[in-house]
Amino acid sequence: MQIYRQTDKVLDILLSREQRLVYSLCREEISDVVLAQRTQLALDVLSTILSSLLEHGLIETVATTPQASTARSRETDRLAEVKAQLMATLGAELGERAQKYQPEVQSKQSLSELEEWSRKLVLKLRLTISQKAADTLETRLQALFK
Repeated sequence: MQIYRQTDKVLDILLSREQRLVYSLCREEISDVVLAQRTQLALDVLSTILSSLLEHGLIETVATTPQASTARSRETDRLAEVKAQLMATLGAELGERAQKYQPEVQSKQSLSELEEWSRKLVLKLRLTISQKAADTLETRLQALFK
């Protein structure tokens, strides 16, 4: 968990609606958990917004609890594990053709992004390459993203 607050920097860029909401809530010190609850944004979307605001110097991190780094490292480990399992499944079903999907899989930065891409791949496989491969991949995705 991290705690954020606005800086004294003048707001000189155009912000999206969600960015403005998060920025305005950071007038007083507020944690990312409370921000997620108040804005009702998904954590990966909120973290992207917070990163953007931090990059522009509009907000600053006041405090970080050790849980945040532990949770982030667990999520990173989980993402790497899911990527490896997904590539193994693709390799088993598609053989050599699976290699063309590896850069795309490796470029995904979050589990939700990887899951969305995988679901689209199932549809693509169903329409182009193999119905059987699509069915197997879909079954495997249900187990991976529970």
